[in-house]
Amino acid sequence: MATVTEPAGTKEAGTENTGDGDGGLLRRSWFQALLVVVVLILGYQLTRLMGSPSWAGGFPGATGSAFMAWLDGVYAWIVANRNDSPLFLYFFNYISVGLGSAVVLINQVLNTFTWLGVTVIGVLASWRVAGWRVALLVLATFAVFALTGLWNESMTTLSLIITSVFIALLFGIPLGILAGRSEGFYRAIRPVLDFMQIMPAFAYLLPFVLLFGIGNASAAVVTAVYALPPVVRITALGIREVNKGAIEATTSLGSTPWQILTKVQLPLAKRTILLGVNQTIMLAVSMVVIASVIGAGGLGDAIYQALSKINVGQAFQAGLAIVMLAIAMDRVTGAVGHGAHTPRIEARYRLPLLGGMLAAAVAAMVVGRLLDLGGWPRDLSLRIDIPVNAFDKAIEAAIGPAAAALGSWTQSWILGPLDNLLSGSPWWLVTLAAAALGLIFAGRRVAVISALCFIAIGLLGVWDNAMATLSQVLVATVVTIALGVVLGVLMSRNDVVAVVFRPVLDFMQTLPPFVYLIPAVALLGLGPVPALAAAVIFALPPVIRLVNDGIRGVPEGTLEAAVSQGSTKWQLLTKVELPMARGSLLLAVNQGIILVLSMVVMGALVGAGALGNDVVLGLAQNELGLGIAAGLAIVFLGLFLDRVTQGRRAPRA
Repeated sequence: MATVTEPAGTKEAGTENTGDGDGGLLRRSWFQALLVVVVLILGYQLTRLMGSPSWAGGFPGATGSAFMAWLDGVYAWIVANRNDSPLFLYFFNYISVGLGSAVVLINQVLNTFTWLGVTVIGVLASWRVAGWRVALLVLATFAVFALTGLWNESMTTLSLIITSVFIALLFGIPLGILAGRSEGFYRAIRPVLDFMQIMPAFAYLLPFVLLFGIGNASAAVVTAVYALPPVVRITALGIREVNKGAIEATTSLGSTPWQILTKVQLPLAKRTILLGVNQTIMLAVSMVVIASVIGAGGLGDAIYQALSKINVGQAFQAGLAIVMLAIAMDRVTGAVGHGAHTPRIEARYRLPLLGGMLAAAVAAMVVGRLLDLGGWPRDLSLRIDIPVNAFDKAIEAAIGPAAAALGSWTQSWILGPLDNLLSGSPWWLVTLAAAALGLIFAGRRVAVISALCFIAIGLLGVWDNAMATLSQVLVATVVTIALGVVLGVLMSRNDVVAVVFRPVLDFMQTLPPFVYLIPAVALLGLGPVPALAAAVIFALPPVIRLVNDGIRGVPEGTLEAAVSQGSTKWQLLTKVELPMARGSLLLAVNQGIILVLSMVVMGALVGAGALGNDVVLGLAQNELGLGIAAGLAIVFLGLFLDRVTQGRRAPRA
């Protein structure tokens, strides 16, 4: 999943330098954080020695039970009045029917074109905008759809993506333009976008199920909303970065605001806006797969069903199709924004070429209809699931005992004790510890926010599962940051390693998060450990990139001065490069922990339990109260982790 985050600074407004430098401040902050952890452990041990009195237990559940019961009542009322209430009858139901019909209509159009027509249209269009290499990639993507026997599912997923992206751009680009032209609106919408990007994808599902029911309409809306923030942010950025001189010159010539927008700002910001469109499409690809949990169908449903049956081969087939779709859409839309690989056609040949392409597309469709091709015949597909399952069984036989031992050790010695510490300590002590960490790393305001987040989690009635999720996130984050720093430093030290790593990281960041669960289950089985492994791999690429960029951004003069004074390579790294890359490192921690949270929650699909499991149960058993309470708790956890790991920030420009 791609996110757009503004870089963090190093100090909060009004914070004075104490004289020992950023390194001293950082060391003191970590020492204070360690003291907070020690106090929490001592408090836990003390309450155990006292026999766990009632005042030293988990958060009282009465409020949470009442809240869930109220939500269940709201859901029951909605179900009973969905066809009678004017709000649903004349608003939500219209949207649901309209979007559901749009998805079905687009799917029918694709089926009308037949597999031959869709392939010809896709290959020709991608060649025209992105060149022959991307056209071959698109052809390979359609071949994977066909040969895996998932053509119809792929067209369903493509229909959902087209619908949701259209909705996201329909609202996102105007909002981005308004945010780019109005400072007041930009300041008002920025915290909303921050909040939306903090929310893990799973947390989006239940509110839209409540309003639109289960099916394509709800999947299209939730995908559009999830994919909205990047296009708003990047469009606003593009408009705001247009050269002020060009705007002043156009204004001096008497241009109206509309003329300035259409003749100056939008043309000059075109490339940036197209980058926002690319990011929106990629987020839509990842979310439409997750939306299979609420009845979206398509490739995501194929993976979901395969994982539920622990059929790694079928999951691999569907995962391969999704990966190819994501890469193809990324390359096509990225090329549209960049324009470097677009074939150069002389002006006098462009119209005849367009006519020829249209004629070829129509001819392919007509031939497909005459031959009654429809979708690719399933009996002509290749059963790659059989060899994949055989390979999985061989791997399981080879490393199964070791993987089981690793999972058992991780659960017994790391996850279990950490979960017991967080859920077994007095809730008020955990809340105070969270507030103290917020105060240490980000100041008084974040301390208050942290305390309120934990109190809200308690009031929602999901305290124990929230602490289980937090323990999983903390363990996965430590591993992610440790690996990310080591690999990022290695990448910054060696240009050859950097050249090798970059395409791998690009590829990993293109993959929808759902796909990471497949190899994790294949190697480690079901449970929290494969979910943690998938979370680590999913969150690694941005962490590695940020560490590498931060170290490479250290001025050469500073490095030369340190070397001239006799610094070793280790001293150069620990005393100069890492301290001076502190901003990038903090951002790496922030991005890593938020991505880990989103993936850990999704790990409920492979037996990770905790809050993600509550969301899945709420969807599967119509316990909307439990599901929404868990979703809100995920949001509050994300808000706490995001604010604490952003550190002390300088006021934004």
